[in-house]
Amino acid sequence: MDNIKRFDIAAQSLSRRLAEYFTALECSEKERIREIRLRSRQPVTVITDNGAEFAANTGRLTQVYSDLVLKTDENEIADIFKRLCGYSVHSFKDAINRGYITVEGGHRAGIAGTAVTENGRVTAVRDVCSINLRIAREIKGAADEIYKSEYAHGLKSVIIAGPPASGKTTVLRDLARQLSDCSKGECRKTLVCDERGEIGASFSGIAQNDLGINCDLLTSYPKSEGIMIALRSFSPDIIICDEIATTEEVQAVEAGVNSGVCFALSLHARNERELKTKPILKRLLMTGEFDRVILLSGRHVGKTEKIFTAGDLIA
Repeated sequence: MDNIKRFDIAAQSLSRRLAEYFTALECSEKERIREIRLRSRQPVTVITDNGAEFAANTGRLTQVYSDLVLKTDENEIADIFKRLCGYSVHSFKDAINRGYITVEGGHRAGIAGTAVTENGRVTAVRDVCSINLRIAREIKGAADEIYKSEYAHGLKSVIIAGPPASGKTTVLRDLARQLSDCSKGECRKTLVCDERGEIGASFSGIAQNDLGINCDLLTSYPKSEGIMIALRSFSPDIIICDEIATTEEVQAVEAGVNSGVCFALSLHARNERELKTKPILKRLLMTGEFDRVILLSGRHVGKTEKIFTAGDLIA
């Protein structure tokens, strides 16, 4: 699926007014948009490579805020929220409580509103007032630099770090494709544990993204459970997971390492200082399995800022 068609699918999850606006944009504009941010009674903002821009009623994006800029209200936000859930909000309850909804094509909509809590846990979200639709893109070649430096001579385990929107998921997606591409020599058994549905973008059981010809995809499984299923049933050479963040997930990775499986994982970190303060990262590195921690620059998808060894990050 090309990125223009993918963008149009994402736009169709918005209100009719905004769907018509965004699908009518020129292809060059669609290519630039990374996020569509909607806030009640505020301007419709998009995030591009140039930063924040506004949707103007001229049919084009603008960096100038004026009376020509489109706005949304609470009624339109509520309508979009229902559309994102396929008019079945209850079906998405768990995801909403975690703050996001994944829609067809692998796009993720962040949801902000008023939390209803019980015993310190979010049990529902009401009065949704803000939605951030992140546009998923398939960029073949995004993992070229990492593949050549880390996998040209065999499998190993790596951690890919970076700030939000730095392209971690895009890189993992392309890495899965390249690792399971039998044309490059050894046909590696690759498994993607895609809890949020953003890597493979499975729809009706079919991955919408190209993950290669020797890749198995587990969609919507919690990562800790998905990893264990992979180990028991698929005998993978390498497992790919996005955003490792919990103790349970780390324990599953440890079980995989002890079974001789390699991993390619991602986690959030803006810089070396943040990397050094992450207990999750330290525990992963203490397994002795991860040869490299690759920090993405965030300026260009797949561009490496710096590569660390475990010794660089563990005092």
